[in-house]
Amino acid sequence: MNKILSRVGPGLMLAAVGVGVSHLVYSTQAGADYGLSLLWLIIAVTLIKYPAFRFAVDYANATGESLVKAYGEISKLALAWLLAGFIVDTFIATSAVSMVTAGLFISVFDLSYSAPYVAIIITIFSALILMNGQYGKAENIVKILVIVFSLLTLAALLFALPLLGSNGRPILADVSIDMPLSLFVIAVAGWMPMPTNGAILFSKWVVEKRKLDEANFSGEDAIRDFKIGYFLTLFLAVCFVVMGTAVLFGTGREVPVTPPEFAAELFHVFTETIGKWSYPVIASAGLAVMWSTQIALMDVMPRLTDRLAGVIMKRPVHLPDRYKLFSCIQVIGIIIILLFLLSSFKAFLYFATSVGLIAAPTIAYYNYLAITSKKIPTKYRPNKILVIWNWSCILIMTLFAIGFIYTRIVM
Repeated sequence: MNKILSRVGPGLMLAAVGVGVSHLVYSTQAGADYGLSLLWLIIAVTLIKYPAFRFAVDYANATGESLVKAYGEISKLALAWLLAGFIVDTFIATSAVSMVTAGLFISVFDLSYSAPYVAIIITIFSALILMNGQYGKAENIVKILVIVFSLLTLAALLFALPLLGSNGRPILADVSIDMPLSLFVIAVAGWMPMPTNGAILFSKWVVEKRKLDEANFSGEDAIRDFKIGYFLTLFLAVCFVVMGTAVLFGTGREVPVTPPEFAAELFHVFTETIGKWSYPVIASAGLAVMWSTQIALMDVMPRLTDRLAGVIMKRPVHLPDRYKLFSCIQVIGIIIILLFLLSSFKAFLYFATSVGLIAAPTIAYYNYLAITSKKIPTKYRPNKILVIWNWSCILIMTLFAIGFIYTRIVM
């Protein structure tokens, strides 16, 4: 077992990031509000984005560098786009994740403090843990948390299946295109299974893993690890849609929007399917997986920001990294957002997912340029199927982005 676990890592880090807001919030809400009607959308969006992430692992295998290096070689515009994306992920996306994590803590421990203050405490605590270790520590924490949560989710799914359509409830909704549905589809497209710039995060994790244990993590291992993590996110998303449908759809109960209330409803989904006896286990798993999402983001974003700053300033690679400096900057930025810029949690999530949607086609295009550049050996270049697949992703996500802009201007 230890030998098997040693050959995975970045894929589970990727799964940890994916299982956060997109799964616990949006997949559950998809089932609760629309039954299984939007299950095809979640599967389709996840599959559409696959090439952009696959190019990340291929580029890291071919060059030993993260995609940050590639963006610097493409153009200054690519670097500017990457910088904008990093600002969103480092501060806004991580703040959103910390709020959901705080909501779970408040619900489980019945805390009297508000979600932003609990989120700040969790953020500082997470940063202190990561500053005393390297990538290996973050990976070991996340591995355990994601595996435990995945097994519990599978158990909950098996208990939930008999509840589908119980008491004469339908499993499909009469879907009509309106503003709420349009906004929800945009959110799903932007963050399912995660924003496309998660591919850049993954390329960095592959590089760090190979530095840490190159003997046991070959290029083939990296691809296998990626597929495990990526399709695990799809499986878990399907699980949450099914559970949301089985327990909430057609019951008249609404999914709350505040973090503590949402957390309580989420735990109710699990305990209603498995049994009330399972609450301590489910609560621990929920806390674990959301915290693992935050740990993964707070580990990789300072590393990538340090690398991006180095590329922009042409800083020699052999100099010591500035992980702790950028980690402190991230914590300060999150605190400012949580205390002064967070007026509506729902609107905050919507903004973060919208940015992810708009960025998706551009990230997919730049990743394609990176993996087809002249310095990439032939064996690492994508085949025709992946190329066509990726251009389809670019086209479809562009249409989604245009649809988003249309809803904001016209509707």
